[in-house]
Amino acid sequence: MLITPSVLMIALIYFYPMLSGFWHSLHYFSRVQPWAYRFTGLENYLTALRTHDFWVALRTSVIWTIGGVGFSYVVGLIAALLLNDRFRGRGIYRSVLLLPWVVPPVVAGTSWMWMYADQDGIINRTLRGLGIISKPIYWLSVPHLAMISAIIVYVWRNFPFMMITLLAALSSIPDDIYEAGRIDGASSWQLFRYITFPLIVPISVIATVLGSIWCFNDFGTIFVLTGGGPASATTTLIIQAYKEAFQRYNVGYGTSLAMIAMVLMLVVGAFYLRLQARQRDIW
Repeated sequence: MLITPSVLMIALIYFYPMLSGFWHSLHYFSRVQPWAYRFTGLENYLTALRTHDFWVALRTSVIWTIGGVGFSYVVGLIAALLLNDRFRGRGIYRSVLLLPWVVPPVVAGTSWMWMYADQDGIINRTLRGLGIISKPIYWLSVPHLAMISAIIVYVWRNFPFMMITLLAALSSIPDDIYEAGRIDGASSWQLFRYITFPLIVPISVIATVLGSIWCFNDFGTIFVLTGGGPASATTTLIIQAYKEAFQRYNVGYGTSLAMIAMVLMLVVGAFYLRLQARQRDIW
């Protein structure tokens, strides 16, 4: 009886929209032709699997996820290693580096969009002032540069999560292990390779899996920066589902794309839960 209100709230907020979305994905549902609403079974899903745009969006999602999570992990690991040492003002640096993580995606995307501006953006102005470039770089207008630019913004926003997670893992490693390694003549690289990295691998895997789920489902960053352009170069599966449902008014097909994305993330989530169970057994 005590948990009934919470269960009902969760069912209302999470399960009802999910079941409603799945039901719509089994129908032809167009805002332009609401009178033509009809049951089509798995036709929307089969259409997606036969459509070139779906596979392009899925490939873009994979590139986006690998780039965003991979570089977030590398930058977060470097920051964690630096902040793990004892020095004056370490707490201040930790607090400052956490700030990008609390910035909403829309705010971050809008700020970086102005920074990437062709003519008066601070990035191009700085590069021209240093003599690195002679003409502006069109960061968000060239397909391959648009994806790189979006990944940079995502890494800036999300490396603090990797940093604080890895920093907690580094803090749990006993100093005695490092002392024994130094006595045996190990260099700094050997200490990292044979002691630090193997001991933070379990936490690294879990943080990477969680980051992959969040990155794959990220909508605000790309939508604010490029809207999925130019020429669909940054149209992920989530962006594609939004375009189908809210721009082309093909709600049934757009919902089916969202359901496919959900199933893919459920697979990754199941992998994450299995990793957690394995870690509990080891501990």
